[in-house]
Amino acid sequence: MRNGGQMNGRRSGWKAFVGAAGFLLAWGITARTSGAQAAASAAAGESAARTITHGITNDVSVELPVAWSEFNPGDAPAALGPYAPPFHLGGILALQNLPASAIVQFATSDNPLLGHDANWLDGQMHQPSGSGMSLVDFLFYYFFPPSAACINEAMANNARASFAPSPNSISSDAPPVLQVTYACRHDVNLQGFFGAQVSSGITFVQTNEGPRAYGMTAQFYLAPMERVTSPGMTWFVFSAQRVNPVTPGASAHFNLPVSLQGAQAEFYWAIGAVSPFPWVYDGGRPNQQLIHMAYAGVGLGGNRRAEFMALLQKVQARGASSSSGAGE
Repeated sequence: MRNGGQMNGRRSGWKAFVGAAGFLLAWGITARTSGAQAAASAAAGESAARTITHGITNDVSVELPVAWSEFNPGDAPAALGPYAPPFHLGGILALQNLPASAIVQFATSDNPLLGHDANWLDGQMHQPSGSGMSLVDFLFYYFFPPSAACINEAMANNARASFAPSPNSISSDAPPVLQVTYACRHDVNLQGFFGAQVSSGITFVQTNEGPRAYGMTAQFYLAPMERVTSPGMTWFVFSAQRVNPVTPGASAHFNLPVSLQGAQAEFYWAIGAVSPFPWVYDGGRPNQQLIHMAYAGVGLGGNRRAEFMALLQKVQARGASSSSGAGE
């Protein structure tokens, strides 16, 4: 009996020891897991807080979170140059945020707006696609143009040329034009997705007034122009939202997250300058360059405006100060 009691005591002690060891092991795993999660959360927060300053020109820069990485969007096809809006862009900086499915592009240009005003610019930017100065034309010619290969093929091969009424014509007896239209393939990446959202191809026409080229653009809702200020700068902001949502086929083809099916692509373009905005020539400010910021994003419920505006506030230009807008 005594020996059995000692054996039971040893078993009970062993069970208690094993139970205690198991508890300590489980606690250690839980503590390590919680610690790893906390470290990952802290790293994510630190990453979101960290920023990088990107130079656009010697005088213009932008400070963005590290999630935005630079990429080469390729050169705009030279053949489109004669038909594009009258801005000569330079210092182009393109960045993409793949987790957010967004692209932003910055550039500077000369100032063809001298002698005009904000009302004139507003009217021009809200004209139909193909007018040469509309927001959709900006997106087509400058931001997401068709590939050079597609344009070269269209210009070299007129096998599908046909006579058709001039675009945007309301007259049934308008003189016919020689017209050739080509569908353009888009690369399977984020840039290709937004390019496909802007246009499906390009049309070349020959009229009595000379040749033209314009995009086979989608339908967009154009919002009213906004005047926005940032420290020492004035911006005129234009936005276009794709009317038709992202289809499951487009989402799958361009490897978008499933959650973006049914979302709508949004595009923004801001034209800015150091205040006061140079509508007239100022001999005391010989370098009256314009600054452009273009943004493309996709989301449910049209929710990308806030991000665009936040990025816009990050642009810095030499000579801009909080008091330079006085008297504008």
